[in-house]
Amino acid sequence: MDFKKIKKKVLFTLRTSSFLIPFIVVTVIIWIFGFVLYLLETNYGNPTIQTIFDGIWVAIITLSSTGYGLKVAQSFWGRIFTFVIIFFGIGLVSYLSGVFASLFVDRNSKARRGLMDFPKLKNHLVICGWSNRMKEILSYILEESKELNASEIILLNNADPVQIEELREDKKLTEIKFVRGEYFAPVHLNRANIKSARKVIVLSDQLIKTSYSEIDSKTIMTVMTIKSISRDTYVCAELLDKKYKANLKQASCDEILLSREMAKNIIANATLSQGMAHILDELLNISDTQIKTMDIPDLFIGKEYGEFLDSNVSKGVVIMGILENAVPVNIMKMDALREAQKTTDISRLVQNLQDVKEMSVNNPYFAPGRDYIIKKHSLAIVLERFA
Repeated sequence: MDFKKIKKKVLFTLRTSSFLIPFIVVTVIIWIFGFVLYLLETNYGNPTIQTIFDGIWVAIITLSSTGYGLKVAQSFWGRIFTFVIIFFGIGLVSYLSGVFASLFVDRNSKARRGLMDFPKLKNHLVICGWSNRMKEILSYILEESKELNASEIILLNNADPVQIEELREDKKLTEIKFVRGEYFAPVHLNRANIKSARKVIVLSDQLIKTSYSEIDSKTIMTVMTIKSISRDTYVCAELLDKKYKANLKQASCDEILLSREMAKNIIANATLSQGMAHILDELLNISDTQIKTMDIPDLFIGKEYGEFLDSNVSKGVVIMGILENAVPVNIMKMDALREAQKTTDISRLVQNLQDVKEMSVNNPYFAPGRDYIIKKHSLAIVLERFA
C-alpha cells in the first residue's frame, strides 16, 4: 500500500472539499461532548446515559436545541457541562449557517460566471463557440431530442455571463450549463468533461470579429485538441470555407457542417427546381414530416437491403437509403483495420490497408439496390411522418 499516495489524496480532498472540514470539526466536537457527558453521568449513576452513544445522542440533541428530554444529564457537573454545550451550540449553528450560505452563494456565483467544472457529468452534449442564434438552436435541440434535457448541455465559449443569463430566462433553458474560456484550450475542454460527452459540436464562433479563415483555423485547432484528449468522442464541426474541409478530415472530424455552402445549395436548388425551398424547409424543421436517421437492428447487418425494406413497410417510415460508417472515425478505422489484416495475401493486405486509410465517416447512400449488403456501423436514412 502506497501511504504517500493515500496521504496526498486525503490532503487534496481536504483542500478541495468545502463541506468536508466543517463536517469533520462538528463530528469531532459532538464526539468529545458526548464522551465527557458519558463519563460524568456514568460516574453519577444516571440510568438514562449508560453508553457512549447515549452521551453522543444527548450532545446532538442539546447542540441542535431540539431538546427531546428522553435522555438528560442528572448530575451537577453534567448539567453545568450541558449549559456549556447549549451556549456552544448557539455559536455552532450560526457558524454552520454562515458556512453553508457562503458555499451556496459561491457555487451559484461560479456557475453564473462559467467557473464550474463538471467532472461527474456523463453522456452530455458540449457546444463549443457561440452563435447569434444560440437560443433558437438550443430550443430546437431540446424540442427534437427525446433523450437530452437542458441540464445535459454545456456551452463552452467566451460569452459574457449576461448573455448566458439572457438564455436562461427561457424556462426550457434554465438548467443549461456554462464553462467560460477558450474552447480550443485543453484545460477548458477538460472542465466540460468531453471524454464522457455523447457529442461535441464546434460552432463557427460569432464572438470573434475576424476573417473566416481565422475562425475556421480555430475550429480545426479545437477538433485536433478534442481528438488528442479523447479519440473516440464524436465531433461535429461547422466550417465557413469549404477549402478547409480536407484539414478537418485530417483532424479526424466525424461530421462537417458547411453552413454557408448549404445555404448556397438551397438557393441554387430553389432556382432550378420548383418548390425545393419549401420541401427542404419542411424536411429540416420540426413538423409532421421529418428526415432523420434510424438504428438498424443487428439481425439485418450483413443482410440484403431488400430484406430491411420489406420489414419496415407498415411502420410509418419511408426508407430513403443508408448512412455508412456512422461512428467516430477512430472506432470505424480500428474495426476496418482488424478486418483488413485477416488476409494472408500480402498484395491484398496492402490494398486493404490503403482502403482503410481512405475511408471516411457518415457516407449517405440513397436508394441502393435491393441486393446491397448492409454493413456494420450503418444507420437508415428515413422520412418519418408523425401522427
